[in-house]
Amino acid sequence: MRKLPLVLNLICLPVFADVSAYLDRNTITAQDRVRLTLEADSRIQQEIDFSPLYRDFQFLGSKQLTLSSHAGGDSQYRTRWEVLLRPKSAGDITVPPLLLGLESSNSLQLKVLSGAARESGLQGEQVFIEASLDTNEVYQDSQLIYTLRLYHAIELLPDTQLTDPYLPGALIKPLGEQTRSTQQLRGRNYSVIEQRYALFPGQTGTLTLDGPIFEGRAKHDNSQIQLQARPLEVAVIAPAYQSARGYWLPATTLTLDDDWQSRQTTSLGESLSYSISLTATGLPASRLPSLAPPAGATFDLSVDSVELVEDVSERGLTSRRTEHIVLHPHKAGPLTLAPVDITWWDLNTDSARNVALPEHPLQVQPRARAVEAALALAPATPAARTEIDSAAVTAASVARLQQALNESRLLIGLLTVISLISSLGWLYTFNHLRQLRQEERQQAQQEEMRRRRKLLMAHQMAEKNTFQALAMACQQNNAAVAKLRLVEWAQNFWPDQHIFNSEDISDAARSQTLDFLILDLEQHVHQEDKALWQGDLLLEAIEKLRDRRPEGYEEAPLPELNFAS
Repeated sequence: MRKLPLVLNLICLPVFADVSAYLDRNTITAQDRVRLTLEADSRIQQEIDFSPLYRDFQFLGSKQLTLSSHAGGDSQYRTRWEVLLRPKSAGDITVPPLLLGLESSNSLQLKVLSGAARESGLQGEQVFIEASLDTNEVYQDSQLIYTLRLYHAIELLPDTQLTDPYLPGALIKPLGEQTRSTQQLRGRNYSVIEQRYALFPGQTGTLTLDGPIFEGRAKHDNSQIQLQARPLEVAVIAPAYQSARGYWLPATTLTLDDDWQSRQTTSLGESLSYSISLTATGLPASRLPSLAPPAGATFDLSVDSVELVEDVSERGLTSRRTEHIVLHPHKAGPLTLAPVDITWWDLNTDSARNVALPEHPLQVQPRARAVEAALALAPATPAARTEIDSAAVTAASVARLQQALNESRLLIGLLTVISLISSLGWLYTFNHLRQLRQEERQQAQQEEMRRRRKLLMAHQMAEKNTFQALAMACQQNNAAVAKLRLVEWAQNFWPDQHIFNSEDISDAARSQTLDFLILDLEQHVHQEDKALWQGDLLLEAIEKLRDRRPEGYEEAPLPELNFAS
């Protein structure tokens, strides 16, 4: 009994996990939103107390995800929280640490520029910004080149700051360092700072590209200058093609080559090394697929190392992936390396193209021939003669052993019969175990079907109840209650999606009308709008969503289960 309190204390100990935090941007304006991401290096179920954020931020919503990875038989889990915030005031704000058990996240610094900061400035002023895109319509994951030019006719102090542009869900890479030049406009000489970026949009739709924010001071009077490049609209189109291996490669040029050259023969027991390179203009190196051909029945292939290189040019980003491959033959005779085939999308012609490496034949020589050739070339030295004598003695021993085996044919036959009987017994046991596993798998599938059936019925019932509660809140024009009931209803209407806030509902519904109605609801709730909110339009939009479900959804019969006899 004395050990019981100790056991209970051990069970109740909090989970230790390293918690890290980071922001999607470090400089924003007072009207912008910022996304705070927290990550713990284990699977965690407990909630985080976000109340320390309420002093400096408006809390716009959060969601929790569990990420898993499996490698070498080991499973690793990470827990991620994403929090959407809007600053309450301008200035330098410290994002405080958040506590999780006995561990806390790191504090972060956020610079919030005042809403009075000018946007871009006008051409001809002492300081202004020009921003441009090479195109306003691109495919998802394809390259978009963004050029920013800062013109200043006055001398600036060296402690200037220029943030990167921001496009939701995009990979952003600066194209080299800033360049400086001079230019004359309207009779005034300007110093020009130019920076180019390669953007790779990760989601489709009409997106708003927020321009970089410039912050600096004039040298003559130490006055502060804050400018932001004007926002630009970008139309991102869904991929036009996907290869059989599941990748999508939109590029302006793409080449594939190797250093196989004219290799024709190798010997058994020796490895052969060669390299394959894929070069693409308009893609980051991390998006290039693997290149190694599959192994064959008489040889193995392994990738010794992978090199990823990115170069910057006028055309943007040019990336190269090089795989160093080692071939290990384990049988003499001819073998053929399969061709390497890569399908990509040519942005110049807006069509699919293909590059390929041909198959490579190779003759593998037996190991014994190489040994005999080496002995024949060096019989004159004493060491070589000794090796030949040793080989002769070994051959005599083998002959005596063969004679003994010939005299024991009966014993070998009996051992063969015993071996066959053992093999048959092993096959019978293996077949029986396989049948048992199959029956267990069928029972598990039936249990899973029962569980899904109960879950489906529960979601159908919960969706009806939460819709009735949402309808009542809309009819009563109660915005705060309607927001809560809307999230509860959406979680049951889309049970397979992770819905925690209004943004998740918009992503699931994909309805522009519903987006506007949700935005109107958010404004009445968070901005404490005194005007009366009308819920009839939101209720009508929700009813249309429910009507678009397949006919007979509620009365659809559930799948019948076949029970094993």
